[in-house]
Amino acid sequence: MKHLASALAVCFLVTSCAQAVKPVAVYIPMVNGESEHDEVVLPTGDVEDIYPNKATPHETIFHKANGGKIDAICLNEKCSDVHLQISESKVFPDGAYQLLQTDDPMLIMVRDVEGTRTLGYLAKNHGGGSQFFPDLQQAQAYEHKGDTARTIGKVVGGTLLVAALVVLAGAAAAADARANTVTTRCTSYRNSTTCTSY
Repeated sequence: MKHLASALAVCFLVTSCAQAVKPVAVYIPMVNGESEHDEVVLPTGDVEDIYPNKATPHETIFHKANGGKIDAICLNEKCSDVHLQISESKVFPDGAYQLLQTDDPMLIMVRDVEGTRTLGYLAKNHGGGSQFFPDLQQAQAYEHKGDTARTIGKVVGGTLLVAALVVLAGAAAAADARANTVTTRCTSYRNSTTCTSY
């Protein structure tokens, strides 16, 4: 179920169906030969039918408001592999595909409907984006794109934090040292000298 949600989320993001606004979900009982299922209506007008329900999905159909459709059926018990039937997608030509989860949780292999030919890979970047690539090397490069900058950013951020803590500790120690010292100032006027300690 988690893998189906991940695969569909990637597909959803790639086809620009995802919404930040909270959708409305309802239960639809068996009517006129259509199986019972959960239906989620998104603010865009897109509709997601989940069979038999959201708790244990086996098939999910996205009806896009523009007329497009994505029908996803689990190919295994964990739903890590999915059969897709797509129409009017911005990423894939109309047709049927298999999405197979690789050993790398950030990469999904896209194959033809028979599963005999690899068409490419959906890669999720550690920075959060997703994109389709025709070969594994490009997908892996995209997956790790920006990792160095993110690592350097974390190191620099950590270094700045440590430096700030050192400066604060030094300032606190200096303030403490000043608090434990006595300063005496003396002024002389003619034959008398006045000293003040503070």
